[in-house]
Amino acid sequence: MAGTSARSTQNGARMIHHSLCAPSLTRCPWLTGEPDDIVAQSGQRVRTRGELWQAIEAWANTPLPAGQDVALYDTDPWRFTTALLGLWHAGHRVWLPGDNLPETVAHLRRHHLTLLGEFVDAWVPAAPVTPSRPIPDLSPDHDAVVLFTSGSSGEPTPIFRTLGQLEAEVAAFERHWPLAEGVVISQVSHQHTWGLTAGLLRALATSHPFGLEIVTWPETLAEWLTRLPVSALISSPPQLSRLPESTTGMPERAPGRIFSAAAPLPHDAAVQAEALMGSELIEIYGSSESGAIAWRRPCQDTTWQALDDVVLRCDGKRTLLRSKRLPEPEQWHEQADHIELLDEHPARFTLHGRADRIVKVAGKRVSLEGLAHHIECFAGVLSARCLTIDHSGGRIGAIVAMTEESIAHDHDTRRALISALRQHLADAFEPVVLPRFWRFVHHLPVNAQGKLTRTMARHLFDDLDDRRQPRWLDIESPTFDQRRITLEVPERLAALEGHFPGRPIVPGIALIHWARQQAERLFGEPDRWRDMRRVRFPAPLLPGDRAVMTLTRQRDDLNITVASHRGQHLQLRLLGVDPAAGARESS
Repeated sequence: MAGTSARSTQNGARMIHHSLCAPSLTRCPWLTGEPDDIVAQSGQRVRTRGELWQAIEAWANTPLPAGQDVALYDTDPWRFTTALLGLWHAGHRVWLPGDNLPETVAHLRRHHLTLLGEFVDAWVPAAPVTPSRPIPDLSPDHDAVVLFTSGSSGEPTPIFRTLGQLEAEVAAFERHWPLAEGVVISQVSHQHTWGLTAGLLRALATSHPFGLEIVTWPETLAEWLTRLPVSALISSPPQLSRLPESTTGMPERAPGRIFSAAAPLPHDAAVQAEALMGSELIEIYGSSESGAIAWRRPCQDTTWQALDDVVLRCDGKRTLLRSKRLPEPEQWHEQADHIELLDEHPARFTLHGRADRIVKVAGKRVSLEGLAHHIECFAGVLSARCLTIDHSGGRIGAIVAMTEESIAHDHDTRRALISALRQHLADAFEPVVLPRFWRFVHHLPVNAQGKLTRTMARHLFDDLDDRRQPRWLDIESPTFDQRRITLEVPERLAALEGHFPGRPIVPGIALIHWARQQAERLFGEPDRWRDMRRVRFPAPLLPGDRAVMTLTRQRDDLNITVASHRGQHLQLRLLGVDPAAGARESS
């Protein structure tokens, strides 16, 4: 529908206006209004209420067994929204996984769910034989969605939400920060609780247009702000930290407000975002289990203010919460974070880390949060995260983000750095609980919600299980067509054996294998790059070396280099091949 925006303006299509009544999901505002109202928009396209009605009607009349639970994964906001609403009207509860990876699919299939959307072998609904208009109301007791925890402390846990609970959270946002006219733009996935409630359901409940894309890149955000009035920008620390350092290229039109959640927002990123956008930035604190709990203006205050429907109290070291948005609203629910309560009515507090990450190592109890906090006090450390490595008998691995000048780049300096860190920790912890495995990165890896999940953290230690692999560490995407991956060569790498006795080096064939492997993983095109050109190995790569692999896509081909502080170790061009058409000739 490219160019529809201009056409709709000419035809007099009207952007829907903010409702003066309380926001509602149960009254289904998406089923009322005029057919040419704009309900979703991007920098170039619009979708109207009439199109929304047709799409919802199709889903509401799909031949699924009544009351059956289904799983929905779709990265496209329009397709996701029409499916979710149509399935609600048909009486289904919808499971919303955070991804569509094979392990996730296997987990969903164990619950005997019908898979919809962007799953392999997803069920495709047939056109309804006798379509009927959905009834324009839903029960607040309707079992609406099953969301999942981030999985930062273990396997993701399902969380069940009724439509009334979702509506109550949307209403809390609207009471505190009423939306101005304009589109609600989201930079976070609607498959998670923050993106779903703040980025999508709030727009639907208040009759604001929602964004037709997840606006990932700063350049796209600047384009949208130039073209559209924006009532709110729903974001998270990874997106806000990626904003440019100057206002060059940023439009003068500011969004109504910026909202950030899902992970702690660095103070510098908050200050920069407000300065660039010219808008008030609100940071939300909450959890997958409890939803939004509190807020603050990070540029002005470090303390948190509870939302008006949340009551907090401290019972010894426990943090207890009560909210009408929880399944048992009159009961106290324990939170996993330590807080210091400064005022009670309304609650104002400071955060002091999670309380649920106590583990036993060799019979000794240790707080992973406390261990990480002590590591963060070491010179050059930006942030740290600790976890147990299952196959090592529960020994601890540490992921440490450091400044560029503090990171070790070879075997000897890495050993010296680890020795200094262990000595730093020795005054506070027994030797048996100190981290045995160390991974040094520039930034902690996080998902689209700003979370470092256990799965992501564990991937940094994959070389412990597969001796053919290096340590894959940082990954950056400077542009759409370029990836930069930092790697380290383990001293126990299998390819070093016999190559060469007395002075081991990484064989060139191993470097080529890693390059192809990462090309297929990061650009998602298996078996595409088969033909090699311009292969050079200017300098050997040694055990313990830290290097950067750069993959740059140029049309169908990839240029790949591997370089470290000692120079370049690989130069390679991979020629693109269409797997269906066979090999092509080099240009």
